[in-house]
Amino acid sequence: MVFRGSLASIAAFGALLAGCGGDEAPAAPAKPASVTAPVKEAQLTTVTLTPEAEKRLAIVTAPVERRTVPRTRVLGGEITAPSGSSFAITAPVAGTLQAPSGVPIAGSAVSRGQMLFRLVPIQPSERDAAVDAQQAAETASARREALALKVQRAERLVKDGAGSRRALEEAQAELAVAEADLKAARDRIALATRSGTSQGGVVLESPDTAIVQDVHVREGQAVAAGAPLIDLVRLATVWVRVPVYAGEAASIDANAPAQVLLLGEAPDAEGVLARPIPAPPSANATTAGVDLFYATANPNERFRPGERVAVRLPRRESDTGLVVPKAALLHDAYGGTWVYVAREPRVYSRQRVVVTDVSGPLAVLSQGPVEGMRVVTDGAAELFGVEFGAGK
Repeated sequence: MVFRGSLASIAAFGALLAGCGGDEAPAAPAKPASVTAPVKEAQLTTVTLTPEAEKRLAIVTAPVERRTVPRTRVLGGEITAPSGSSFAITAPVAGTLQAPSGVPIAGSAVSRGQMLFRLVPIQPSERDAAVDAQQAAETASARREALALKVQRAERLVKDGAGSRRALEEAQAELAVAEADLKAARDRIALATRSGTSQGGVVLESPDTAIVQDVHVREGQAVAAGAPLIDLVRLATVWVRVPVYAGEAASIDANAPAQVLLLGEAPDAEGVLARPIPAPPSANATTAGVDLFYATANPNERFRPGERVAVRLPRRESDTGLVVPKAALLHDAYGGTWVYVAREPRVYSRQRVVVTDVSGPLAVLSQGPVEGMRVVTDGAAELFGVEFGAGK
């Protein structure tokens, strides 16, 4: 009982002390930061023009509309060399290589008909080759005449019943071999004659405009007939391989053209048109993806095999959303996308937008002006310059 009384006395004493603390409330903790005179983003970007300035800038506006537009899907793709675009130049005969214009280096471009190498055939002398060929031809001709007479005698013996059919067939086979040897000897005479009249050997030219992939020889090297000299690849047209998730492949219109964009381009960029092509079917079980293939022109080697690109693929379905003309879009130095909205006559304010898709000349927005407002199309860049001091 004494202990409980002591606790009650202590509690009462504490309550008395709390009640005697006065009327002062405890001080609130200080804020870590404060913002003075906050201003909304739209209030910082208003441009008011005089009638003369608006006429000089030729301002044209267009309404923000809600439309049903075909949708697209942007996926990563890879540039590849078309099938059959690579080919090799080989040595037609054994000889020594010469490169009057220098040996082409890997990565350089060559044009159709450009001389790559001069191949000087390896032989003791043109005159000795011609003499040897003529002598071989005369020997083959004499042997052929002798075998022709042998065949005639065998035929008469068979006809008279004094010879065997087997002897006639053997004589005919020997005659056929002799005629083949004679033809080969005469071909060697023609080759030796052409080599003797040629100046500097055989000229090897590029059969098409292409890019050098690899060089296997050097100037002055002796090569055998059929040895590979240089590998070329045609890149006037390239293929684009686009892996698509198998569960999403059915929603892609694989028969419609796509657009290829370089990495880092704005989402509303036009891109390069690529047409779908039939290609060997391929897929990746690890990523559950199937490959779509497109072909696109490659002027000035804009795309390189192995390069990663962005590909805008058309979907089968359409969707409804807010759209503005692409001409109304502006991009700042930090990648932000903006439009100028006509608030009042000759009063324009810059407003941020978020582009989610591009459909032809229209940009689909997920954030921006409300439907019915008008945005500047012609003259938007001039207003941008006026706002930041670059225009007048």
